[in-house]
Amino acid sequence: MPKASKSKRRSVPVTARSAAGAAVPLPPIHVDGHEKVIINSQHLASLPLVGKLGKSSTETRRRINHFHTLIKEYSKLAALRAKAPALEIDERIELVEREMAQMGGLDWYQKASLLGQCKSRGGDTSRWLVPKLRDLDLHKKEGKLRLLDVGALSCLNYAKERAWIDVVPIDLNSQEPGIYQQDFLDIGKQANDGQTRAGEDEEGGDISHLFETPFDAICLSLVVNFIGDPVRRGDMLKQATRLLAPGGLLFLVLPLSCVTNSRYLDDERLLAIAQHLGLEKLHMHHTAKLAHYLYRLSGSATKSTEDDGQFKKKMLHSAPGRNNFSIVI
Repeated sequence: MPKASKSKRRSVPVTARSAAGAAVPLPPIHVDGHEKVIINSQHLASLPLVGKLGKSSTETRRRINHFHTLIKEYSKLAALRAKAPALEIDERIELVEREMAQMGGLDWYQKASLLGQCKSRGGDTSRWLVPKLRDLDLHKKEGKLRLLDVGALSCLNYAKERAWIDVVPIDLNSQEPGIYQQDFLDIGKQANDGQTRAGEDEEGGDISHLFETPFDAICLSLVVNFIGDPVRRGDMLKQATRLLAPGGLLFLVLPLSCVTNSRYLDDERLLAIAQHLGLEKLHMHHTAKLAHYLYRLSGSATKSTEDDGQFKKKMLHSAPGRNNFSIVI
């Protein structure tokens, strides 16, 4: 889809229609009183999915980046609808939903990302983490290392290390039988009925017992950037610190442009956020496309110099052409 200039860009109303032909607003999505972005909603699932994988890594990456843009737009619109519901916002939301559906929805996104794990297209980020774990002699620890792999695309990523790594792979929309369907941010939370929100295994069984013991390591590889809301991105980092054992490791991977070409985030800012959460940086590595970080939960949080102890969206680099990626605590 060619880009239109900002001065000419406008929304084209596309609405659901009742039998009488009147526009029908999309139903709001609420979880415990808060609106939550669910890409594969019932409405979206009813739309035709015609997405295809790119013939090249460049084309696939371009489509993935555009899908990220749609997610961010969806999040902004959902926030606007929560504050002031309006038919125009519902129409714009439906437009975004339709485009995501035409690209293939979340299923397409995950298949495209899984394709990106091929060696010919950059490789699996777990291959960067494993040597770092060995350098820390964690392969020699008594008992297996418990690792929570969030947004797992394959249950085989750590298959070579199964003698010393016990992996719990989770994802919102599991692509393999060995991956548990679980919202990372819902772990440990309770629903309105007082019951703990639990994901499911492939047979629909309760998996809450998997999260009763703290983890030695948590992997957030290319999942924080998938969230469109900067506050929820911060919530993911805070949730990781809650689920880690003392001295546990957080492995964070972001697209390189999130820290080298953002107006609101860079390596220095990300380090300050990590230290504020009690995370000590062990390693940082940039490739042509990705930024890898390995942190240890030290338990000693650094006091923020920000107003009221929070990291809000703050302009760091104002040069033109930069993106708006940010993490808010």
